[in-house]
Formats: sequence, C-alpha cells, structure tokens
Amino acid sequence: MAFRIRPLFWLSPSAAQWIYTVLLRPRPLRALAHAIVRPFIPAQIEVEGVKLALNRNDPVMSGSIAMGCHEHADLAVFRSLLKPGMCVVDIGANIGLYSAVAAKAVGPSGVVVAIEPAPHNFALIGQMASLNGFAQVRPVQAALSDRPGELKLYINADNTGDNRIYPGAERRETVSVRAARLDDLWAESGYPPVDVIKMDIQGAEALAVDGMAKVLAGRPRLAMLMEFWPWGISQSGRDPAALLRTLRAAGFSIHRTDGDAANPFPPADDATLLSYTLERQFLSLLLRRGEGGR
Repeated sequence: MAFRIRPLFWLSPSAAQWIYTVLLRPRPLRALAHAIVRPFIPAQIEVEGVKLALNRNDPVMSGSIAMGCHEHADLAVFRSLLKPGMCVVDIGANIGLYSAVAAKAVGPSGVVVAIEPAPHNFALIGQMASLNGFAQVRPVQAALSDRPGELKLYINADNTGDNRIYPGAERRETVSVRAARLDDLWAESGYPPVDVIKMDIQGAEALAVDGMAKVLAGRPRLAMLMEFWPWGISQSGRDPAALLRTLRAAGFSIHRTDGDAANPFPPADDATLLSYTLERQFLSLLLRRGEGGR
C-alpha cells in the first residue's frame, strides 16, 4: 500500500533538505542516519501526485523522497516546463520520480522516455509506470554517452543517485551496462521531437551531449534541466568549459535555478559556473532555446 512518511513534517522543505544533505553529511552521522532511515522506507509511496516504488535499501535517494525533502526546487522548475502532449526525456531517471511527474503532466498524448542504466533502478521505473497506468512512459536501460558499446557502472551502495561511469577513490561494485547515444536511440525508436530534457548523470553530461547533436537540432524550442558538476565532468574525462561552449553554440541560454522570486532564473556566466571546482559543488541549470518548454 502506498503512503507518505514525513518525520520532518514540521520543518519547511528547504530546512528538511538541509538537515538531510548537510547536517548528516559527516560519515559517522551519515551511517547512523542511514541505519535509522532504512527501516522506515516504504515499498511504495504517493508523492507529487504520483505513485512510486522505492528502493528500501537506499537511504539517500528513496529515503529523502520518503522523508519529503527531495529536490523540491528542481521539481518545481521541471513541472513549469511541462505541457500536455510533450515529449520528455529523463536522462538518469533513477527510480522514475521525474519521469512520473512528467508522465502525469504530458498525459496519454505525450511521451516520456526514461533512461536509466542501473538494473534495480530500471526495474523500479517499470513498477512506477504500472502503478500509475502510465503507458506513455518508455523505459530504456542504458547509460548515455558519446558512443555505443558497453561500460562499467560504479555502484554507490548507499545512494543510487550517485552511480557513476568512472571509478573514484572509494571501492565500488561494478555492473556492465549498455552505453548508447541519444541520437541512435531516437533513430531506432521513431519517437517524436523532444520538448524537454532532464539530465542528471553524475558528471557524464558532456559525454551524453556529444551523443545527442541531432536530437538537439531537431527542435528550435527546447528546454533542459541539467545538473552541472565541474568536478564530476572532469573525472569523466571531459572539460566543463567545453560543455558550456557546446551548449551555447547549440543556441541555449544558460540560467541558474537558484534566483529570487523577482528573477527566478538569472543568466549564468561561464566563469562563475566554472568556479565550482570542489567535489561537493554542483549546480542545477536551466537551458532554454527559443524559450523552450514555456
């Protein structure tokens, strides 16, 4: 049975998120918090007006969703871009929260392509689609890159939102996954032109963008909500500055999504974005072309 758990219900969403992501970041506190949270993660939950199947072994991604403190600001921006009948691509779909929100918004006449490489996450996307009766959700098990083939996915045992296609300092289990270019997936599928893209793939964004030139060119009006993590992009072997140049050359204006109410999406200059060089520094960017998604 689906239900909501909100141990931090008396706090604002931003305060709850700060406790979960900042206060509990030190390793000893984090381990204790994870041990406490895991038993309270339900198998299913209703959130954002949709039903999700959660990963009960993931205290970070599924845990934060269950506690009601997961990415409220980004979800609000994402919802604002969606209209009935749109084609939406969720790159790095995880368990399918953004895909579910998109499917509800675009309705049966729309298409939501949920791309996720991790096997367990991918299975939960299928459960989400079944729970909600979302025939418009098209799950694709793949890691987007600049070339097809096979690669290793390095699994974070505590946070399925931090699976990566490159090794880090800590030891991680790996699984072999399919690598694919978005251009090839579109050529094979016959999906309609894309209206909105959400992309959060832990530093592999530059590789994915290099594999979607035709998809991006196919729609004059297009919006993309993307995590920008310079440290992770560098770890994947790419240049964060080159990614920004590529996006601007493709006609996108780049905005940060952390502005005030009077100017919610301030333009972002490359020098400021590239100054976020530490491992824990990342930003959410809204990319718009032709005022796409509005």
